[in-house]
Amino acid sequence: MTTSTYVPKGLGWFARFYRRRGLILRRIENLGFVLAFVWQVLSSIPLTLQRYRDETMRAITNMTWGRGSVIVGGGTVPMMIVLGLVMGASVAVESFATLDMLGMGPVTGLVSAYATTRELAPIAAAIGFAAQAGCRMTAEIGSMRISEEIDAIESLGLRSVPFVVTTRVLAGAVAIIPTFLIALILSYLSCRGLITLVHGSAAGVYDHYFFQFVTGFDVIAAVIKVAIFATVVILIHCYYGFFATGGPEGVGIASGKAVRASSVAIVAIDMVLSIALWGFNSAITFTG
Repeated sequence: MTTSTYVPKGLGWFARFYRRRGLILRRIENLGFVLAFVWQVLSSIPLTLQRYRDETMRAITNMTWGRGSVIVGGGTVPMMIVLGLVMGASVAVESFATLDMLGMGPVTGLVSAYATTRELAPIAAAIGFAAQAGCRMTAEIGSMRISEEIDAIESLGLRSVPFVVTTRVLAGAVAIIPTFLIALILSYLSCRGLITLVHGSAAGVYDHYFFQFVTGFDVIAAVIKVAIFATVVILIHCYYGFFATGGPEGVGIASGKAVRASSVAIVAIDMVLSIALWGFNSAITFTG
């Protein structure tokens, strides 16, 4: 049986407005809480580099290599290698099938140089990083929270946020850049190999269109995008893990919320960064 709240006649609109106002205020309060957590994490970077270097190096090793597997407990290197090969092959299959109907199969090099570098590779790497490293961070930190390990860290005189979260932010920034470049190169090679070896297109024509559209600025911009994506993903997943409640079930719920939030954040930030880096109208010019 549920209790009902009496509202005088004619004041129903005020009661509904008050309830919605309370919901809006709670949303604003939660946003302020998240921003305060992010500020605490980022402002602790100098302290972390000074006092927790060993923990940072351990986090880098764990995030890069994991336990050597690709799926469960693996690091970002095996995952990025597989992701780069599969992504390049997928671009080759779909792009060549479409362009070859117009007699423009070798122009697939343009798609590999242009679309993969600017959009496909950064988004795929960020989502893969969130699904693998991000979920593991949420589970690890959430387990530390419900088992009171974080409270034990604070009782030892260590600052929990720099020791637990900031070390992982630094590790992610260090690990994601070289692994992303490896994945990007492998995607280029797998796309070229599939077009030239399987479909039999001329390698010189493919290379002409590829090198015409791949630029150093695009590669640097892609690295910047991935670094920002990784930082945002780590902050989101560490936040949900750090404040997980409700035992093992709560850790699972926190992981699900973190994946949803990070996926939306990646796509939204990608749109903003693409507009900021290349503008609304990025012209494509064919020569030769």
